[in-house]
Amino acid sequence: MATNLDRRRLLKLGALAAVGAATGGSLTACGSGAGAGDGVAELSMWTFLDPAGTDPRGKALKEIVDGFNASQSAAKVTVTSMNYAKIDGEVIRAANTGGGPDIVNIYTPQLAQHVEGGSVQEIDEYAAEWLSQAGSDYLFPIDSAKVDGKLMALPWESRVWLLWYRKDILDAYKVKPPTTVEEAIATGAAIRKASGGKVTGFAVGLSEQSLGADFMEKFDPFTAAYGGEIIGADGKATFASQAGEQAMALIKKAADAGAMGREVLTMGADEVVNGVKAGTVAMAIEGSYRVATTRAAEGVGDNLVTLPVPGIAAGKNMPTAVAGQTLAMGANTGHPEQVWAFMRYYLSAESQAKFAAAGVLPVLKSVYDSDAVSKAENAAELLQWRDYLATDGKVSRFPADYSELSTNLVKAAQNIIFNGAAIPATLNDAQTQYNQNRK
Repeated sequence: MATNLDRRRLLKLGALAAVGAATGGSLTACGSGAGAGDGVAELSMWTFLDPAGTDPRGKALKEIVDGFNASQSAAKVTVTSMNYAKIDGEVIRAANTGGGPDIVNIYTPQLAQHVEGGSVQEIDEYAAEWLSQAGSDYLFPIDSAKVDGKLMALPWESRVWLLWYRKDILDAYKVKPPTTVEEAIATGAAIRKASGGKVTGFAVGLSEQSLGADFMEKFDPFTAAYGGEIIGADGKATFASQAGEQAMALIKKAADAGAMGREVLTMGADEVVNGVKAGTVAMAIEGSYRVATTRAAEGVGDNLVTLPVPGIAAGKNMPTAVAGQTLAMGANTGHPEQVWAFMRYYLSAESQAKFAAAGVLPVLKSVYDSDAVSKAENAAELLQWRDYLATDGKVSRFPADYSELSTNLVKAAQNIIFNGAAIPATLNDAQTQYNQNRK
């Protein structure tokens, strides 16, 4: 890791030197950020959100970018939208050819991958003063955005994973919302059986697409509920434990009981969410950040209800992963000061309020007292999500090769759940292979 950090420092020094060499104080091109003739820094931002789309988060992004561009004359931000499953590889490839965006949106599980790939630079020197003033208002644990002790990004969004259920479907089959995860499996099995297999009662996506994320978003907190973890403090995999076996057995039970069938082999998070929209999935564990878009689908609305994921025992919740989207500074930007100005603007209370209105959990505590939250249609729900994060949030470790680990683990889960492979041996093989590859 030291070699990669050294490389990023050199990239940063080179970018700053290019700015310092500009004549007459004008801004010159370096990496992807070009200086316009009128002295305006043209900044590129790569993100998974589409400011021209229908997603409420994309609309909020557009308002924020337009607001920043109108608020000052030193910089102008242009947004490039990319598929969330492809953006990380594209950014890293571009950065290693001397380009890439000035501003990049990174999901916390992929942050270490970007650091190792040399696509972003540390921001401690820019963020230190801001954090000393605003840090006490920051809800998101800032250490989750550090790699090797260096701050590499600033989270702008919090997210929790919740039990989603279609109230209209549960009502149609005369079943009640579950109070434990075992009840969720039993209820899901009853719905799928009564529907003749047309409705997946309780879905856990087991597709390898999108890095097997839907499976990992369940396996990780389930493992934590039994007292284990996926990655230990030393960076080695530890999921082949009693806790990991119990977590895998719980997911397998959903298939064995009939709550889900082989249809989940082709489901990632997108497909599960689309199933909820279409009424072909009755219950699932999905993210808070997808709720607003799902409710906007025809026929959904208030039929989609969310709750903290019920625990193993009644009256207790399952842990929820602490994860979210961040903004990072591109390794090759020629305009670090302007990039930092945009990051501050993006993290302002005003910008956070726009995202809150779009159904996103703000990272600033004070925003929960704002009109954007108190007047939101789901105000009580947003506060419930915040409290769930505060009481049951679990900070996970995401190494640079986490994507490889998650893909291999979902393959192991497929083999266990639908091919009858032994849980202990299969998990042990996956863990041994991962740890050997890290040597």
